[in-house]
Amino acid sequence: MFEWKDEYLVGVTAIDGQHKQLFRLAARFHDAIVANKGKAMLDELFDALLRYTAGHFQVEERLMAAIDYPEREKHLMLHHDLRERLSAAQECFESGETVTIRLHQFMTRLTEHITSTDRKLGEYHRMTHGHAVTE
Repeated sequence: MFEWKDEYLVGVTAIDGQHKQLFRLAARFHDAIVANKGKAMLDELFDALLRYTAGHFQVEERLMAAIDYPEREKHLMLHHDLRERLSAAQECFESGETVTIRLHQFMTRLTEHITSTDRKLGEYHRMTHGHAVTE
């Protein structure tokens, strides 16, 4: 359901790799839900998705600060919105509600974020530094 496509690449190697991993984690979580895996497995997978998302945003935020990215504040607000969406999905999950729709909404919004906002970050870095970031 959540399939990475190369059209999502932003040109920052480390960020592109993390985006791919986010898609893999979301797909594993979704597949576990569909396969009716046990609560312990779902807890573990959802926790991994939460932690990885938080870490990924920190990497992007450090990069924006390091390159003095002019749209940093706007980008940070969008990260906040995505965190809120994932937190809402977590609350549903913890209360025993079906989380599939919220996960899909989060991934749709994340994909939009990657293909617009993160792509602009990648373009800005290439314009100001002339190459893709590998770390």
